[in-house]
Amino acid sequence: MRTKLVGVGSGSASREARRFLLLLCILSPVVIFLSTGSGYGDDKASSGESASIEVDSSVDGSSSFPQNVPEAKSFWQKQVRSFEKTFIVKNRYILFRNGLLVTLGITVFSTILGTFFAFVQCCARRSRYWWLRYPAKVYINVMQGTPILVVLLIMYYVFFVKLYAWGYEKEIVATISLALNFAAYAGEQMRTGVDGIDKGLIEAARALGFGRFQVFTRVILPIATRRILPVYKGEFISLLKTTSIVGYIATQDLTKASDIVRAQTYEAFFPLIATAIIYLVSAQIFTLGFQLLEYWLNPINRRKRARGEVNV
Repeated sequence: MRTKLVGVGSGSASREARRFLLLLCILSPVVIFLSTGSGYGDDKASSGESASIEVDSSVDGSSSFPQNVPEAKSFWQKQVRSFEKTFIVKNRYILFRNGLLVTLGITVFSTILGTFFAFVQCCARRSRYWWLRYPAKVYINVMQGTPILVVLLIMYYVFFVKLYAWGYEKEIVATISLALNFAAYAGEQMRTGVDGIDKGLIEAARALGFGRFQVFTRVILPIATRRILPVYKGEFISLLKTTSIVGYIATQDLTKASDIVRAQTYEAFFPLIATAIIYLVSAQIFTLGFQLLEYWLNPINRRKRARGEVNV
């Protein structure tokens, strides 16, 4: 009986010992993990403090780490900085201003010279003499079939080489080249406008005793001008935009100024957008001027202005 009781007691003790060992095996990894995690957090916190101290010391200039750390900027700050580099720094807006003046000068003088050439070409095309008609027709075919850039390069490197000693040779060559190209189209517009006039008006003017010059100035020219002015306006605006190619002969027009600024600043957005806006605004201003000219040349509007009526 004693032996049995002792066996039962020893068995229960062994079971308690096994439970204790099992519990110890389960809790020991948890305790180790918690202790390790707390130590890791302290180390991380301490490393963070040391990092902050090092950054602060680098700001003060006492650390050996590099000081040229890129500063984070917002989108608008970058755009403002790009705008300043494009226009403000080194007064680069002067390049755009001078380029605009060169562009407008070439456009206006090319239009004046081209209109004169177009009038001569129109008279030659309407002449009864074949030795005037056929050269004018060949000229029109050559100019309309050759790219204007090729014409510009031929004029600069072949025909006007001797002008290099002058100060404005590039602008002169660009003006003449664009004028010749402009005349090939404007001359045909003039011829179409003159040929579309009713012959009865010319005969009536001659019956009234008008001479040939008076018939031309008082009958043909006013009617033809009103008819060709809308297409002439489109040709002028096209000439304004065509001046962007004169940079190929090192003429510092508006487009060339944009290229120079873009090469200096490595910025493409503001130089190109500014150039496009300037061309657009210039074209709209000239278009408005031609529309006002069409309004003043319209005989119906002249009669309404004479009666004091408002043309809506």
